[in-house]
Amino acid sequence: MQRRSATLDDVAHEAGVSQQTVSRVLNRPDVVSARTREKVIRAMQALHYVPNRSAQLLAGKAAPSIGLITASLTLHAPSQIASAVKSHAGAHQLEVSIAMPERSDYASLQTRLDEFRAQHIRGAIISLPLESSIAERLVQENPDIACLFLDVSPETEVSCVRFDHRDGCGACVRHLWELGHRDFGLLAGPESSVSARLRLGSWRETLHRLGVSQAVTVFGRLERRQRLAENL
Repeated sequence: MQRRSATLDDVAHEAGVSQQTVSRVLNRPDVVSARTREKVIRAMQALHYVPNRSAQLLAGKAAPSIGLITASLTLHAPSQIASAVKSHAGAHQLEVSIAMPERSDYASLQTRLDEFRAQHIRGAIISLPLESSIAERLVQENPDIACLFLDVSPETEVSCVRFDHRDGCGACVRHLWELGHRDFGLLAGPESSVSARLRLGSWRETLHRLGVSQAVTVFGRLERRQRLAENL
């Protein structure tokens, strides 16, 4: 017997919130509290909920035109990026389909791009830390989908938007030094993040140039930032 697909109402019931709240998490996550977002995301994952795009089309709604592959929206930075993407897309009358894979390996990301392709989406923003080999393979294997990456190495031969994490982190350390601080600590992101590794390299190099030999560096996933802060 085929398993019934979870609905928006199922997610709302599982999370103990209204359907409107679930809709906001999908469409405007920035207006929902982190605690509520987390409850809704967990409910979606538990129920394997996938937004019913076909039903939206039958209801006369426009098909989403941009895909966004991101980390969990329970995290502050991903939710802010998703909100910005949806805001700018909306200004151009474009819809956004959001995918949050549990893993960021090639197979998981290729599955999400295949889902986008089935929805006739031909452009995707990938806001996950990726190694160059994975990002470049995704581009090579999906020539019909324009992929824009937000967290890859500067040397990766793909289309990407980034700022110089090395210069930024070095400038922060020098600024604190000029203010008279001599004790330094870094809450580093996950070691799987290319951006985090670039910041870490700059952090160590800048401290070495300043003659600072003792500094605290704590690694961990971003959602554990509170515990990391307590460790310092």
